[in-house]
Amino acid sequence: MSRRSTLRASLSKRKARRIAAAAILASLVALPAVANELPLRRVVLASIGLAQFTHAGPATAGSNIDLPVRLDQVDDLLKSLTVFDREGGIGAVSLPGKAPLQELFRDLPFGPEALGSPSALLNALVGSEIEIAGPVSAKGRVFRVEPFDVRLPNDGGTLTRNRLSLMSESGLVQAVLEEVTTLQFTDPQARAQIERALQGLSENRAKERRKLSLDILGEGTRDIALSYVVAAPVWKTSYRLVLPKDGGRAKLQGWAVVENLTGGDWKDVELTLVSGNPVALRQSLYTAFFSDRIEVPVTAGQKVLPKQDDSDGSAVGRSADAPARPAPRIMAGAASMQEAQRYRSGRGFEAVAPASAPPPPPIPDALGTAAIAAEAEEAPTQLLYRFPSRISLATGHTMMVPFLDREVAASRTWLYQPDTHARRPLAAVRLRNDGDATLPAGIVTTFEAAGEGATNFVGDAQLPLLPRGTFKFVTLALDTKTDVRREDEGVQRTTLGKSINGELTITTRSRRTISYEVVPPNEEDREVIVEEPRAAGWTPSADQQEIEETPTRFRFKIDAPKGKTAKSKLVVERTDRRVVHLTTLAPEQILTTIQGLENETPALKSAVARLGETISEINRARAQRGQLEAERKKIGEDQERIRRNLGSVGANSDLGRRYLESLKSQEERLAVISRSEQLLEAEIAARRNVAEEIAKGLNL
Repeated sequence: MSRRSTLRASLSKRKARRIAAAAILASLVALPAVANELPLRRVVLASIGLAQFTHAGPATAGSNIDLPVRLDQVDDLLKSLTVFDREGGIGAVSLPGKAPLQELFRDLPFGPEALGSPSALLNALVGSEIEIAGPVSAKGRVFRVEPFDVRLPNDGGTLTRNRLSLMSESGLVQAVLEEVTTLQFTDPQARAQIERALQGLSENRAKERRKLSLDILGEGTRDIALSYVVAAPVWKTSYRLVLPKDGGRAKLQGWAVVENLTGGDWKDVELTLVSGNPVALRQSLYTAFFSDRIEVPVTAGQKVLPKQDDSDGSAVGRSADAPARPAPRIMAGAASMQEAQRYRSGRGFEAVAPASAPPPPPIPDALGTAAIAAEAEEAPTQLLYRFPSRISLATGHTMMVPFLDREVAASRTWLYQPDTHARRPLAAVRLRNDGDATLPAGIVTTFEAAGEGATNFVGDAQLPLLPRGTFKFVTLALDTKTDVRREDEGVQRTTLGKSINGELTITTRSRRTISYEVVPPNEEDREVIVEEPRAAGWTPSADQQEIEETPTRFRFKIDAPKGKTAKSKLVVERTDRRVVHLTTLAPEQILTTIQGLENETPALKSAVARLGETISEINRARAQRGQLEAERKKIGEDQERIRRNLGSVGANSDLGRRYLESLKSQEERLAVISRSEQLLEAEIAARRNVAEEIAKGLNL
C-alpha cells in the first residue's frame, strides 16, 4: 500500500471516529423539542428612541412560545411585555439568568470544559455507571479514560486514541472509546445533569441574545399576541420641497429613515411611526440585587398567634350573564390600547394593512408620481403614521419609507436676522400647514421648478415642528443681492413720579428705536421680514403697526420695490415701576430721589427748595458737632499728659497746683461741650422730622 493510500485510509478512519464520538455524545441525552416562535406582525417606531414590537399567531395549549431578544433589551422587555389571550392563559415567563453558564455549572459536578469531548465528560464523571456496546459490551462504573498512541502502518505516523476503563462486576474492563458504538449513562441523575448542561449551552450559544419562554395554558389552539417596548434607533425625518416657478402651492414629500438593529429580519410587518415625547424610563430588572441584612443572635422562639386576614377577599370573576366571547387577558405589563381595541373588534391579531388616505393630485413638477404616503393620525400627545402596505427589512439594514406626499401653502420671502448676518437677508419660504396633522421636525432639501419638469437645487433647511393651522419660515440661502443697513438709535428713558403721604411711585418709561434701510436689486422686488431678538418686558410702541410677537422675536415686514431704497423703524417700549417710602430715607436720599423726576411741578420745586434748606441746616449742625468732638478729643489728650506730669511733680508743688487748675478748667469746658452736643443732636433730629414732613406733604 502506498503512503498516499495509507494517509487516505487514516483520514477516513479519523472521520469515522469523529462521527462515532458525536453519536456517543448525542446519545447520552434526549434534547427537548424546539418551541414555537410567533411571527413579528407589527413594528411601531417612536421618535424618542423606543420601538413597540407585536408578535401574533396561533398557539396550542401545553406548548411553549420562544421569544428571542438581545441581551441589552431584556430589562425593557421585562418591564413592558404584554400578552393578549382570549380563551386560555399564560403560565410562567422564564429566561436564562444574566450569567446562565456561571450559575448553571455552579450546581453541576463538572465544568463547561467537560463537554468538549466524550473522554473529558467521562473523566469528569468518574464513578458514574454506564453501559457500552460495540466490540466490547459491558456495564460498570467509569474508572478512567486515558489517551494512548497507535502507530500507523508503513510509517504513516501515529494516531491518538482513548482507552476507557470500567469497573464491572467481573472486574476491570477496557475498551477503545472511538470503537464504542453506544454509550449510555444508566444513572438518571447523571443523565439529568448532562441534559441541563447541554440545554444551557444551547441557550447561551448567542452571548448577546436571550430567549424568553412562555408557557401556554388552557385548551386547544387559538390566536395570541405578544407586545413589548424596547430601545431602538430614532427614526429620522427627511423632507423634499419643490417650489413652483410662478407662485402657488408647493409640493412636500416626507420620508422616514428607519433602521432594523433587532438582530432579526422584519418580514411583511405593519409599520407605524410615532412622533411625540412620552415619558420613557428604564430599570435594571435583569440584574440580581441582594439586600444587606443585620445578623442577630439565635434566641428561643415564642408562641405567636397571627392575626387573621381582615381584608376584602371577594374574587372578581365572570358572571353568568357575561358575553360568551371573553375580553383578552392582559399579562406581564401595561397593555397597548390599540392592540386591545383591535382584539375587541373580532379580527383577532391577523395583520391588516390600514386603509391609505387618497393621494393628493400631483403637481406637474420634477417629483413626478406621487409617493404612497402613510395615513396620519393625530392623538392628544403624539402623531402616528401608519403605512398602507407591509414592509420587509433585513436586520442591520436601513430603509427610507414615505409618510407624507401633498401640497402645502408656500410663499417666497426674505428673512433678515441681524444676529445671523448684519447686512444680508436670507432667502426663505413661509410654509403653512393647512393639512389635517402636525408635521414632525426634520431636514428639508428644497428645489425650485424650472422649465420642462426640471428642478434646481435651492438649499437645505431645518423645518421645526409644525402643528396644523400654523406657519413657519424655512431659510434656504443668503441673499447677496439685497443690502440691509441697520442702526440702533439707543434707549431714551423718562422717569415720572407720583407721591401720596410719603409713598412715591416711580415710573420709568424706556423707548428704543432701530432704523432700517433696505436696498433691493434693480430687477427684483423684495419682501423682507425683519426679525429682532425680543428682550423680556419690551413691547412694540402703540404707533407701530402689524408687529408680530413670537416668544423670542419681534417680526415685521418691509416692502422694497426693485431699484428703490425702503426705510422703516422698529420702536419698542418698556415700563418699569418701583415704590419708594420716602419717610424711611435720610434727607439727602429723599432729595436725590425726587430730583431725578421729570414731572416737575410747583409742589415738587417747593419741596426740593425746602429740603435743600433743611439739609443745609443739618449739615451746619453736623459740622458744629464735629468741631466739638475734635475739641473733646484734644482736651482728653491734654488731660492724659497733665495727669502723667502731676504724678511726677506731686500735687503740693507749685507746678502741681497749676496742673490741678488746668484740669478743673478743662472739666468745666467738657461739661459745656456735652450740653452743646445735646442741643445739636436735638436740632438735627428736629430737622430730620421736618424733612419727613416735607416728604409726607409732597403730592404729585
